[in-house]
Amino acid sequence: MSKKRTSLEAVLRESPSVAEPEAMLRQDLHNNTAKTSSKRPGIKQQTAYLALPVYEQVRRLAFEENTKMHTLLMEGLDRVFKNRGLPSIAELIDNDQ
Repeated sequence: MSKKRTSLEAVLRESPSVAEPEAMLRQDLHNNTAKTSSKRPGIKQQTAYLALPVYEQVRRLAFEENTKMHTLLMEGLDRVFKNRGLPSIAELIDNDQ
């Protein structure tokens, strides 16, 4: 015995609070845009997935050098750019401003 699936129309008819889903969505998008744009202008967040041993080694190194993992990752990116003959992070930031 299969149960009949509820249609979207039935849900919308039963729920008077969802009268204007498009307007609510537009408002949510506006709120999210305002939140992210005022947080850190000119900065884009990037997630890096590290194997656990790599993560632990970077974390340990940051602790031993009394610095942040972010600083070490940026140093690594700077070396990648240098090895490939590209502008350094400092040059990129200076040129952007």
